[in-house]
Amino acid sequence: RRFVEGGHSLSIYLSIQGHSDALLGAVVTQDDDAAQTLLADRSALGSQPGNLESWLLLRSLRTLHLRVAKQTENAQKIAAWLDSKEGGRSLGVSVVHHPSLPSRADHEIAKRQMPGGFGGVLSIELETEESAKALPSALSFFCDATSLGGVESLIEWRRKYDDGVPSGLLRLSIGVEDSEDLIADLEQGLNAVMGKRS
Repeated sequence: RRFVEGGHSLSIYLSIQGHSDALLGAVVTQDDDAAQTLLADRSALGSQPGNLESWLLLRSLRTLHLRVAKQTENAQKIAAWLDSKEGGRSLGVSVVHHPSLPSRADHEIAKRQMPGGFGGVLSIELETEESAKALPSALSFFCDATSLGGVESLIEWRRKYDDGVPSGLLRLSIGVEDSEDLIADLEQGLNAVMGKRS
């Protein structure tokens, strides 16, 4: 509702399904003419979900609140570790993008706009393009994949798909695994690609 009232686009991150085994979507508009056209197209094309997809979605709705809470909690812990001098900053992480960090210029705005938590997606920038390209392959818990909101943690080197972003940028979609396991995985991976630092 807030997306429509504010005129913002609706992101797929919500990932109601969350188990990466069904694909569904939604089209939202405030324009009555566009809504009527979309409704007519849906009726003519039969674009309703099938029985299996509906069942998978219903199954997933039962755990949505638990998954989002855990993903958000994990992302905040991981972002804080990546942004700390003792953690990621000592291992070649130059920038951490997550609204939970008090050092971010948008933190106060995010606190007002996101009262339920700051979400499970964050991004980091490493010092070199080579290390950013290598990190996804150096991790054990994170899968090198492009998606958001699933129960598994994912990482991707964004430059592979978008040459308009910084060459050291990586996007992480945090899952429901134990945050300490994910941090340990990032630590060993950063050590491997950046060279052991003291």
